[in-house]
Amino acid sequence: MTPSSKEHQQTELRWLEIIADYRCNNRCIGCYSVMDDGPSMDRGAIVKALHVGRTGGASRLWLGGGEPTLRRDMFWMVKRARKMGFTHVKLQTNGMLLAYPKFAARCAESGVTEACFAIKGATARTHDALTATPGCHELMERGIVEALRAGLHVTGDILVYEDNTEEILEMVRHYAGMGVSRFSIWLLCSTDAGKELWSQVPRISEVVPHITRAMDLGLSPDPGFIVSLHTPPCTVPESHHDCLFQAADLGLLVANPGDHYFKLETSPIEGGLFLDRCDDCRHRSRCNGMRRDYVAIHGNSEFCPRPDQIGPLD
Repeated sequence: MTPSSKEHQQTELRWLEIIADYRCNNRCIGCYSVMDDGPSMDRGAIVKALHVGRTGGASRLWLGGGEPTLRRDMFWMVKRARKMGFTHVKLQTNGMLLAYPKFAARCAESGVTEACFAIKGATARTHDALTATPGCHELMERGIVEALRAGLHVTGDILVYEDNTEEILEMVRHYAGMGVSRFSIWLLCSTDAGKELWSQVPRISEVVPHITRAMDLGLSPDPGFIVSLHTPPCTVPESHHDCLFQAADLGLLVANPGDHYFKLETSPIEGGLFLDRCDDCRHRSRCNGMRRDYVAIHGNSEFCPRPDQIGPLD
């Protein structure tokens, strides 16, 4: 049962994410958020969601999708949010429309403060193959340049597949060199897509060494320069725990078409599965657990408290 908006009005929030519809000009492998003729939020529903977020305490707005830049009313939405008191507006995007200087400038003028680019490869060969959109990589890179020129804060989301795991280090190095200031690393989830994607869901034990090497590049003094989702503490050396992410800490409420609202930490892509051996782990209270789809694919042998993780935190 999906909670109604009323159940969240008094909840302390930091972020509101609005997914106004699911239209997109990419066809990324594994993406379940593409429905060109699917449900959509009208302006009334958008204003209602903004009100729910502000009433709950959120001051940061995340525009998701689909591809939010395809919305004809996107600039209206941003201006309305800023007028209602949202101080930070994050645009989640494939970046293709931002390649056009006038569009990037208009984003900044309307009140967008951050452009978060969906990155799937260090090269056009990998990125365009995983987005199933020839020319997407070139436009995305031009979009990064124009977003920076317009004065936007530029960040990146790296979605890790089996096919691009080996490129994690180079993706961080390359796009940081272009001006991307922070990276969130997501592991492909098959929860909504089904077994046909299982071969593309990478093993955490294979992904983490690439993440730690990327952290060791020392490209930023920011301890949150690289954040890795879907990686329980027991899979990451304690020396690199700065990359760990706990969904509840974000304070994010998601608003979908149809008046559907949910907290990020309740989503099945954020984990929720724990084993008996997890009880002894001193990081248990700040762990999201495992994703059920991941355990169905790869088993649970990777998830075991390290000897130095048993016992209370210092």
